[in-house]
Amino acid sequence: MNNKPSTKIDFTIIDSLRGLASLYVCIAHCRGVLWIGGNEYINLHPYNTWQYKDWLIMFTLSLTKLSGEAVIFFFVLSGFSIAHSLTYQPKIIPFLYKRFIRLYPPYILGFLLAIITVLILKTSPGIFFSGKYDTLLFQKIAASLVLLTPAGIIKTLLYCPDLHTIITPYWSLVYEVIFYVGAVFFVRSLRSYYIVSCIFFAAGFFIGYLLPTYTTSSVLYEFLFQYNFYFMAGIFVYHNIDKINNRQLIVNKYWWVTCLFLYFFMIGLESTIKERYNISFIIATVVCTIMICNMLSKKIFIAPLIQIGKFSYTLYVVHFSVAILVAYLLFTFLHVQPPYIYSFFYWIGAVFICVGVAYLFYILVEKQTKTYLDILRKKNKETI
Repeated sequence: MNNKPSTKIDFTIIDSLRGLASLYVCIAHCRGVLWIGGNEYINLHPYNTWQYKDWLIMFTLSLTKLSGEAVIFFFVLSGFSIAHSLTYQPKIIPFLYKRFIRLYPPYILGFLLAIITVLILKTSPGIFFSGKYDTLLFQKIAASLVLLTPAGIIKTLLYCPDLHTIITPYWSLVYEVIFYVGAVFFVRSLRSYYIVSCIFFAAGFFIGYLLPTYTTSSVLYEFLFQYNFYFMAGIFVYHNIDKINNRQLIVNKYWWVTCLFLYFFMIGLESTIKERYNISFIIATVVCTIMICNMLSKKIFIAPLIQIGKFSYTLYVVHFSVAILVAYLLFTFLHVQPPYIYSFFYWIGAVFICVGVAYLFYILVEKQTKTYLDILRKKNKETI
């Protein structure tokens, strides 16, 4: 394993980046669940009838299209953080035990909320389970009945969730778990890990280019040929941050301009080729690297994002269910006509509701796991 970086790693800054990523995902999903959507809006309002309000609405819509890229932020930050953890706690069993305590209870809480959400939706079967509305949201809701079955419960508890349901955001957690288990072995020979990861990623790129219609449901395949690369990037940044900080191309006073440019460039890619060939994901990795290095070196603290970062994991695992419950309230009690919600403002309010509910759930579970781990770390120090 490489030596510890001399750059001081202030993890409150890393928390702020987690807060940014989780808040962005929450915003994107609330907009997706609680607004009609771009294509349907254009069908109702042709371009030649648009006024300033319509252009503003569609511009705002375009700003929330990068939820997948925000998840890549999480992967890079996870690689960065785990590299730090394994530098100071290289023993396998204690590391995995702490990861389990840290992550599994909030995961269970999020799953319980999803189950409760489905049970609540079942009280209005004529709206949500009649098959009358054939939109992606209603398809997910109908498929979510599987979460109430023994098989669905067991699979989810074992990190094999059905991603066609309202726990769709859990797709990334599966890759996180695979990485955590593998990381204790990856970091033993970083150079080999970097080389092998790049070879697999390049192979996945060419497979996607030569066989654009090829798809697979293998989680392990997707991890090896795609997502592992982003975790690896985080590990690489951690162990080479001193060198990166000396690169003026990465660390300079115009870094935020570069990030904004790349952000809008990713939006352009999402509007044209979408996530094909992982190009926007690679750019998201670059943006995350630029932000990590500049914010750490310049000691940039953004208080609201730091606070959200503290419960970013809980926000990630509960926000989609909360957004669905808001849709339930709109369709059943406020008499919004399904399947579409035309008001542009409901989803904005839902973001605040999601953040508030996530914070309460954080106090209930995730904060308790952090407190327990802090006590555990203190005891370990005392015994050394």
